[in-house]
Amino acid sequence: MPQMTCPVCKNHCLLTGEEQAGTITVSGNKCARGDLYGREELKGERKIVTYHAPTAFADIPSVPVRTTAAVPKELVFKLIRLIKKQKIDRPMKRGEVLLHQPLGMALDVVLDTDELENQQ
Repeated sequence: MPQMTCPVCKNHCLLTGEEQAGTITVSGNKCARGDLYGREELKGERKIVTYHAPTAFADIPSVPVRTTAAVPKELVFKLIRLIKKQKIDRPMKRGEVLLHQPLGMALDVVLDTDELENQQ
C-alpha cells in the first residue's frame, strides 16, 4: 500500500492508497481534494507539481511552489522549466499566484510558503 504526503492544501495529510479489482481507495485525507490527489497519483497519469522557484533575496534563495491542480505527466518538465525562469523579487503570501494558467492549462502555480511575506 503506497503512502504519500498530499501537497494540495496546508494539512499535508499522509495518504495511503490501495487498488483492488480496478478500484482505487484513498485513506488519510482530511478533504476531498486529498482523495482526488491520491487517486490521480496512483493512476500515474497526472501529478501535482511541487518545485522551488528562485528569488532575488539573498537570505531566501528559493521558495516552494506548487500547482493548484494536477498536470498531465507529459507537461511536467515543461512546467518546471517555466518555474525555473521565474525570479521572485517582491513580497508574496502563501497561495499567491506566480504563474497563471501556464502552458494553457486550467491551473495556477502558487507560492507554498509565507517566507516572503515580509521581505523588503
